[in-house]
Amino acid sequence: MGPATQNDMDTHHIKEEVDKNLARLRTLRDEVKVQIHLASLDAKKEWDEVLSPKVLELEQSAKTFSEPTRTRVKELVQRLEDYVARLRSPKH
Repeated sequence: MGPATQNDMDTHHIKEEVDKNLARLRTLRDEVKVQIHLASLDAKKEWDEVLSPKVLELEQSAKTFSEPTRTRVKELVQRLEDYVARLRSPKH
């Protein structure tokens, strides 16, 4: 397998992973919208000022399938999963 073919496979793998994680981000975003009315003011502020803008930014920038994009999307998925877990906790 030549370098161009391996590069194509790497790019395809990155694209698949980015697409999968973007779908997960969208699912998490939708869940946040459903649960945000139960959240504390701090949780709402974190969503409005930090997390929601990051989701939008990544959705826009994820058109380039690169290792840095894959890493950023993966990290944001983890951050949103943690945020959703906090929203579900009885403290909020």
